[in-house]
Amino acid sequence: MINLYIIDYFNQKSSGLTTYVDQLREYILKDKRINLHFIFVRATSYTTVQKEKIGNSVHYYIPHDIGPSTTAEQDKQFIDFLRKDIREKQVIFHFNWINHAPFAQVLKKAFRCKIVLTKHCIPWRDFITANYPLFRILNKQFLSEENPTYLDGSLIREQLTYHALDHIICVTELARNSLDKLFCFPMDKVSVIYNGLLPRKANPQLKEKLKSKYGFSLNERIVLYAGAVNERKGVYDLVATFDKVLQQIDNVRLVIAGTGDFGAVFKSTDKNWAKITLTGNLDKNTLYDFYQIADVGVVPSYIEQCSYTTIEMMHHELPLIVADVDGLAEIVPDDGGLKVPLVLEQTKAYIHQDKLAEYIVYLLENPEIARQYAHKSKQHALKNLSVKKMVTETIQVYDKLFLQNESLPANTDRHSKGELVSVLLPCHNGEKYLNACIDSVLKQTYPQFELIVVNDGSTDKTREIVEKYDDERIRLINYKQNVGIVDSLNHGIKEAKGKYIARIDADDMMHPDRLHKQIQYLENQENQDVGLVGSHHYVINSIGKITSLKQYPITNNEINATLLFHNPFSHPSVMMRADVVKKIKYSNQYPHVEDYHLWFNILKKHKAGNIPEYLTYYRVHDNSLSVKSNKDQKENAADLVLTELEQRGVDPTVENLKIHIAILQGYRGKFFNTKEKVELLQKWITSILEVQQGKHNYSDQFSKNMKKHILQMYCNIYE
Repeated sequence: MINLYIIDYFNQKSSGLTTYVDQLREYILKDKRINLHFIFVRATSYTTVQKEKIGNSVHYYIPHDIGPSTTAEQDKQFIDFLRKDIREKQVIFHFNWINHAPFAQVLKKAFRCKIVLTKHCIPWRDFITANYPLFRILNKQFLSEENPTYLDGSLIREQLTYHALDHIICVTELARNSLDKLFCFPMDKVSVIYNGLLPRKANPQLKEKLKSKYGFSLNERIVLYAGAVNERKGVYDLVATFDKVLQQIDNVRLVIAGTGDFGAVFKSTDKNWAKITLTGNLDKNTLYDFYQIADVGVVPSYIEQCSYTTIEMMHHELPLIVADVDGLAEIVPDDGGLKVPLVLEQTKAYIHQDKLAEYIVYLLENPEIARQYAHKSKQHALKNLSVKKMVTETIQVYDKLFLQNESLPANTDRHSKGELVSVLLPCHNGEKYLNACIDSVLKQTYPQFELIVVNDGSTDKTREIVEKYDDERIRLINYKQNVGIVDSLNHGIKEAKGKYIARIDADDMMHPDRLHKQIQYLENQENQDVGLVGSHHYVINSIGKITSLKQYPITNNEINATLLFHNPFSHPSVMMRADVVKKIKYSNQYPHVEDYHLWFNILKKHKAGNIPEYLTYYRVHDNSLSVKSNKDQKENAADLVLTELEQRGVDPTVENLKIHIAILQGYRGKFFNTKEKVELLQKWITSILEVQQGKHNYSDQFSKNMKKHILQMYCNIYE
């Protein structure tokens, strides 16, 4: 049996997404292999988590929302309640809203489960009205033949959404392509399943009767829009276009069925308010009546996925005009409706109003051609946009996940041979997170390691925690007094027996494949001149939730080009060749940036790289050293970089130094907030890269690319 839990908002009757869940429910209940459960969140009429059996499904009601904003206590209450029923069962959770997907982290820790998201939207495309310049940048990346090397900072929040998902159901090819191109999400974990509806039989004989019922003139032709009233939906363009239509046809009415900014609607027309009907939200039966009343349906959205409104219009055999964008371009065949272009100008996007007016008039004046379009549209919908097809393909996803073999357990023999790695873990009063850190090391899929824990004069239970582990690979070094991070690290390095030394801190954690992937990198014959390798990392909070991510330059040239602007490694993520770090060692010269200083010294003699994967979990909390020592860390980093600039023959002016420190300390738009400062910034970056170019023999194109990279990644400035 498949134990399925569909997670949705409670009582969201006005949203098309409820249509999706309703359609799923009707057909899934017919499948005797599936135990169906619903988890309704933000059920504000309840004060505690409640459970109710309704027909053949079980309903849970959660008073609060779920996601990144929930508290640890709310998460615990919810999980404890579910655990009573789920116990050790293997279950599938199916999210219907993308903003709930980050909660997958919590579910994965608590249960043996697989997690699916139906992706009804592409969040970054909402920038088309919220931040049009950024939309143009991301859209250009998306349409480019080249895949971006780094994730744009504006996409981090969306990327985190997908972290713990086992499968994503996209409702358009465009959504799948976005996951592939911009987020590098594995395509074997993605399906495209178009939304579907039960067939609807329109009755043309009822048209006049329904017009009379709702107070419309029998000789008035109806242009219908149904959906939210906002700029992104193209409603204001439609209203402005309607003025042009009325110049050619008098007996026509625009009906807008939906809620939103009605004030903006009336601002979009000069004088034809009396020809526009605003209904507000309509219940489904009334909306279906309006589909039968209408002569033309218009969906003029700037962006749109697999619009249920459009599919409903197709099933009702309503002649269609849609924007030639996104999912609308996919689900409406060329012979099933007219498609109006979206114009993407330098400063704004808009629907081509003249073309839209021309199409509306054309369909109204040629009813037989309009009916032919509508008929072909309906035939397409019956074949490709049916609820039976949608649910059948969705259940196939459930079956695939249910039958998937469990992941390989940690410490399997797939790496039974290999070079010894010494994992170096210095710890001073780190009892709170130490177990989680050590456990993540012991769960590595590469077992040939020793874990050296340097207890740096801890006064808490650090020593007792380490000594409780019955594992011969753990070596404990105890200092009676706190000697500091540098001496602890250098002592650990001296004691290390491995060919490689990997770093980790007591409040951080490793991905299970971290050691394996870094060993693989350093053992590669092409990387024998590489002295250290790092990786990207996830950022987690005090309770282990992923809150952000950090990317680092990947190639040796990129690392050297950015070295003076930014620390190019995550310290707890690095693995170094032991013979390199035993010679160079850490230094106390620049406290709290001893790692950054070490990279400068290693890179003077050796190459380096970063694996473009998130192989560690870097914890940020109130007691972390990076938080406590933030001020000293910034000052010492500035001193270090100034020294390195001087060694390269660069003598910055006071203004140059201010700019460089602003880059180094991540001030971004807080400092680079005028045209003059941005121009000075660009000149300064160019001058530094010219110095680096002379030293490392970069090409002009590489330097140009790195300037763009530094501006975008470290300054949030797009040229």
